[in-house]
Amino acid sequence: MDPRKVPIYRPYSDEVPWSLLPDGFAAPDLNLMRVAKSDGEVIGVYAVDRLSVLHYRITALVVAEGHRRQGLGRWLLGHAIGICESKGAREISAPPTRSQLFAHRGFERTDEGHRLQLTPE
Repeated sequence: MDPRKVPIYRPYSDEVPWSLLPDGFAAPDLNLMRVAKSDGEVIGVYAVDRLSVLHYRITALVVAEGHRRQGLGRWLLGHAIGICESKGAREISAPPTRSQLFAHRGFERTDEGHRLQLTPE
């Protein structure tokens, strides 16, 4: 699967993939959530929260079993960074994880998780 060919959409309210999201995940802002779909099935999701005008936080980034390790997580992360940046973010944070996914995109490890500083062009 070429992840760049997997379309990413804003989900409909009845399309939030609760089965992929962590237990206790709060109702998301659908304007800051995107789903990746293949053959009409949601196979990945990310959600972002706006903490301030310049600071956003990735609260979830999940790829469904069976679609992992094919580059879809990187594709979703790049998309999430782009959404945050287009809304004016200069800092993006993410929860702690053992995955190298965030490091590959330039995030620094912090005590709270990961942080990416964006520089305006």
